[in-house]
Amino acid sequence: MHRVLTDPGSGRGTALPTKEFLMRYGTDDEHPFDTDNRAWRRLSDVTSEHFDAITWNRDPDGRPVLLTLRDIPTGDTVTLAVLDSLEIRDAHVLLAVHTTGELGAHGPTSGAEAAHSHAATLALDSTTLAVTKPVPLHDPAVTDLPATRWVDLPPDLAPILRPALDDTRSAILVLLDRTEGWLAAIGPFPTHAAADTWQPADGPGRTADRLTVPLHPITIEQAQP
Repeated sequence: MHRVLTDPGSGRGTALPTKEFLMRYGTDDEHPFDTDNRAWRRLSDVTSEHFDAITWNRDPDGRPVLLTLRDIPTGDTVTLAVLDSLEIRDAHVLLAVHTTGELGAHGPTSGAEAAHSHAATLALDSTTLAVTKPVPLHDPAVTDLPATRWVDLPPDLAPILRPALDDTRSAILVLLDRTEGWLAAIGPFPTHAAADTWQPADGPGRTADRLTVPLHPITIEQAQP
């Protein structure tokens, strides 16, 4: 069950319809929040299936500020503060090529600039890093892979690339055309197995080499420009 209440300060409120209007609360520069945030929407779906969930909204604009979860069998409750949200627009990842030819990915980020700025952090943490490159990240929900998603590579890189063996939960799929010297990145995927099963609808991606590449998450601060 999922309910929406108002007036978190007093602890009182009136039950409102469970349908939530999608809004961007961006007037507070320090704590912007978007109810269309995909993590928020998924959290709402999951909690409504397993908990009695109560969302407390702020007057007068209706911004969610607290989320109370009640364990239905025991009645135990916990209340979480809703501070802010970050939406990944124009998703990119930073590809990291090591001297061994191993390929890893870091992200996702909002735009190429944020991905590129993470390269300096990687260089400080690795002694084997050879090349980094920001690339657009194609949404796996769309099987048509446009030509704009293909990125040219330096001629010496395409023949040697192989996935790094890092143990990460999530992954991206890199379609690599070694002959043409370009690649396209698709993801993110929640597991490596999910990345392995994705197929493009048509085009050069059908015959390209498939590299399931570990995706290393980055902080909120690093993900935005």
